Amino acid sequence: MIQNKRAPAFFSTRASAIEIWSRVRKLAAEPLGKAALSGAAALATLLLLFAGTILAVQAAYDGRMLPGVYGLGVGIGGQTPVEARATLDQRVAEMTNRSITIGHQELRWTIQGHHLGIRPNVERVLDEAYNLGRQGNLFARGMLMFGLVANGRAQQVDSPLHDPIAMAQFMDALAVAVNRPVADARLVIRPDGSTEFADGASGRGLIVDLTRGRLERAFESPGLSHVELAVEETQPAVTTADLAIARERATALLSTPLVLTADSAEWRLSVEQLAQMAEVTPARDVRLNRDAVRTWASRFAREVDQTPQDARFTWSNGTVSLLRPSKDGRQLDVDRTADLVVERAFDPERSLEIPIAISRPDVSQDDGPNLGIKGLIEVARTSFGGASPPKQHNIALATQRLNGVVIPPGKLFSFNREVGPTTLDNGYKLGWGIANTGANVRTVPAAAGGICQVATTLFHSVFWAGYQIEERNHHLYWIPSYATRGIAGLDATVDEDFELDFRFWNNTDSHLLIQSWTEGASVVFGLYGAKPNWTVKVTPGERSDVVEANRDQVNEEEPTLPLGQRLAVEGAQDGFKITTARTVTHGTDVRTLRITSLYKPSRNVVLTGTGGRPARPQQVATNQATRAAVPPRTSTTTATPAPTAPTPTPKPGVDSARQNGPTNPTRAPAATPAPRRS
Repeated sequence: MIQNKRAPAFFSTRASAIEIWSRVRKLAAEPLGKAALSGAAALATLLLLFAGTILAVQAAYDGRMLPGVYGLGVGIGGQTPVEARATLDQRVAEMTNRSITIGHQELRWTIQGHHLGIRPNVERVLDEAYNLGRQGNLFARGMLMFGLVANGRAQQVDSPLHDPIAMAQFMDALAVAVNRPVADARLVIRPDGSTEFADGASGRGLIVDLTRGRLERAFESPGLSHVELAVEETQPAVTTADLAIARERATALLSTPLVLTADSAEWRLSVEQLAQMAEVTPARDVRLNRDAVRTWASRFAREVDQTPQDARFTWSNGTVSLLRPSKDGRQLDVDRTADLVVERAFDPERSLEIPIAISRPDVSQDDGPNLGIKGLIEVARTSFGGASPPKQHNIALATQRLNGVVIPPGKLFSFNREVGPTTLDNGYKLGWGIANTGANVRTVPAAAGGICQVATTLFHSVFWAGYQIEERNHHLYWIPSYATRGIAGLDATVDEDFELDFRFWNNTDSHLLIQSWTEGASVVFGLYGAKPNWTVKVTPGERSDVVEANRDQVNEEEPTLPLGQRLAVEGAQDGFKITTARTVTHGTDVRTLRITSLYKPSRNVVLTGTGGRPARPQQVATNQATRAAVPPRTSTTTATPAPTAPTPTPKPGVDSARQNGPTNPTRAPAATPAPRRS
């Protein structure tokens, strides 16, 4: 600190003033009677002494600061304004260039006064300091002077040290550097099986006003070299320690895949799959979401589950040979599997036995020698000559997929089940089918068109062999090539999408082998085994309720056919109703089956390909020989009510064919415009 500089005159003047002041005080203390002074004289004397003192001090400090005056924390008493300016300038320079350390915990910075915008108004300090004791009424000036001179009391003159704008900018920048939002500890499990962990961190905020005051005092106090920032801290709700266990469990869960085993089979539940089912709970734990695990288990079951596959065989020259091996069926217990994965996924042992129920096929690959196949029981064939290439392909494929089927005693055969999905993805091609459009029927493109001929041919062999028929459905219009042994009305249509199937029981004590093949343009079905000891009698029916067909030539354009290709897809056939009876006699057991078919009239239709171009309206060429359509005659037959659902095993004496004729235990044909493949 710069020391005061006082001239020698200060000390002599001060001594005189003190002496005068002492005399005044002594005089005032004596009784008026003893001092022989009147009250008026004493007062006049006092005033004279007071005024004289003021004048004496002013004269002594003319052009200089009064003694005891401080400015910006340094003494400038007795100095001229020029000297005081130099002192204050030096003080400002010291404050501006002075360095101090500020910080909080790991934060540390060194700043200088100019960072805070130290810019005190020296001129104002000088003016106020010089005017001390020189302004105001006489009494006030006198009292200030007496205080400075007689008692040595200091008088501080200050000015704001900092530029408020610069200080505000510095505090804003400091707050940005110090402030930090509170951050909870966080554990994230990513879908790729990796984890992300972030430690918890306390939040902090700079207390601006308190920090600013500390900085201002520090630069006013030369002895301070460090200022601790005033900071308020907020602790996180979730700390790093809170997630320690969850972090360990996540590591255990995602360390390696979970191996799932059953018998000799093995599957892997990958780290990525586990990660996608995992979650960090609000209770700060890691677990597998039970619903997500069950959803996975349901999808996994489609991979694991397997329908038992019967073995297939061929018979030739008295020898039975294996055509296709059998497979055991498997069915996953989805709920139990989900529970086991949830419970065991965090174990160090990364292998888990899953519950799978095993079912054996009805016909094992080891059953060949025990099938009891003795020879041919029945054979049937139909011709597909002139069929389009897609239809030929579909017939051959479906025939191949039925070859070698063995039906154990008392078991039900299903055409749809044994053939499998009749889709384009399963090898079939787009053919043609018969669609019921309400008032009319027409031929339209249909996947696997042609397999109904396969079903019809198989139906013929079963019908003539006398086996118990469970379900048979007729076509929407009659196709003459499906006649068997000269009898009309014996056909079968199938369509898995619309639950149309051909099913029959092996109601014997012996295994029944189906062998099927194509010979040139014919499809052939043979039934092999031990020939049943029964007789079969068929009584052909008569056509009734005939509706004459319109034999005009209908030409339609078809975008799905190549440009210019012509294809005859329908031939005009009258509609009619026909019932054929079959009686099977086995000793005293007599089974009678009446098969009724009701066909709509068909047309002469030729399709011409447009190669993708939209079809134009159909053209009809009138057949001059065509007579007006005969309206359908009213049937006098009363429809038999549909029975209850069929029993799972055949009943002796009853041939309960479920078909779509009106006089049989059956359902009505579908009224939707869906095609029946033919």
